[in-house]
Amino acid sequence: DATRSVMASSSTTARRTIAMTASTATRAARTIAVGMSGGVDSAVAALLLKQRGHDVVGVHMRNWDAAEEGSEEAGCAEQEQKDARRVCDTLGIGYREVDLSREYWHEVFEPFVRGYREGRTPNPDVACNRHIKFDHFARATRALGADGVATGHYARLRRREPGGAVELLTGVDETKDQSYFLAAVEQSALRDALFPLGELRKTEVRALAAEAGLHVAAKRDSAGICFVGRRNFASFLANYVPAQPSGPFVCVDRGAAVGEHRGQAFYTPGQRARIGGQPRPWYVVAKDAETNTVFVCDGAAHPALLTQALLAAPVHWVAAAPPPALSGGGELRCEARVRHLQPLERCAVEAAGDDGAIRVQFDAPGVPSVAEGQAVALYDGEVCLGAGIIVAPFLADYSFLTAVRTPVV
Repeated sequence: DATRSVMASSSTTARRTIAMTASTATRAARTIAVGMSGGVDSAVAALLLKQRGHDVVGVHMRNWDAAEEGSEEAGCAEQEQKDARRVCDTLGIGYREVDLSREYWHEVFEPFVRGYREGRTPNPDVACNRHIKFDHFARATRALGADGVATGHYARLRRREPGGAVELLTGVDETKDQSYFLAAVEQSALRDALFPLGELRKTEVRALAAEAGLHVAAKRDSAGICFVGRRNFASFLANYVPAQPSGPFVCVDRGAAVGEHRGQAFYTPGQRARIGGQPRPWYVVAKDAETNTVFVCDGAAHPALLTQALLAAPVHWVAAAPPPALSGGGELRCEARVRHLQPLERCAVEAAGDDGAIRVQFDAPGVPSVAEGQAVALYDGEVCLGAGIIVAPFLADYSFLTAVRTPVV
């Protein structure tokens, strides 16, 4: 049928890509630990590395104790573990497990909850890659005898010269590119990392899995934040954020209250506010945690939702140093995105003080739904330069809102 035809075509393309990659490989066979999530992407990453002659071991990482939490996600976590082990058995590679739930709690989850409580919208996936997968997990696998770590991320790495810095590149599949989530990983960690799927498209990955007889070939992708799973986010957050007092929804045009919210921590810029008794939908523009105020606007096309510039700190540069264009007060012309898979926006970047902070000025009239605590990733074409944490978005014609913020670095 048509599906088999597409899968066959994708498989042929994938095999050509694998052959090309293998023929240009410069590294000798090594012992590689693959982070096995239980999904198709990590399964095919392990498959490709084995085909390239590496000694591969699958390592399943536990970051969240859903059973202890007492949630329905416990069954899902158990199934992921079973799927990871079954894939390793099918591929004939070793299987190990590491428990990093304590590290995840302290270095990812607690800052995540604190950010929401203080009025920000942190991105746990960026923090997880930096602190867990390519730090604690990498060190744990080295203790198991691995020379490097591989994951199923859709991204690429390039070293222009032997011993030189490693560049982080976007994945070939633009609909799956995950360089945004990897933009804060340390250069030292990238040197020992492998992303076997970077040259492939998702359809090719599924075709390779089916051809290899992997039972996860058609398994649906995970969605949302890993520890939330498919639960309602607000309900989940309420379990960890202290009870929030209600406060006013304040109209940015009139400066007057138009309703009452249930706690500022449960809202983020761009989100529909759902104010009762209003004839049209209202949307969140910004928040002030100190006064428990949520600023809103009338309609999704309102200019208050657009951000013209932002301040970011701290900033992590993939090359471990800022681009030369920023030296001496210079300006860097590049592209930026403030959310995963958001279209890249042309911008100008300049240093903002001596602490490494940067100011990003967009060429476009404004970028929608920019939130404090999220990451802004910078790009020069296919090369991801790095990322910074947004501490102050500057809104078009609503600069008075920035006065109520206290940037937290």
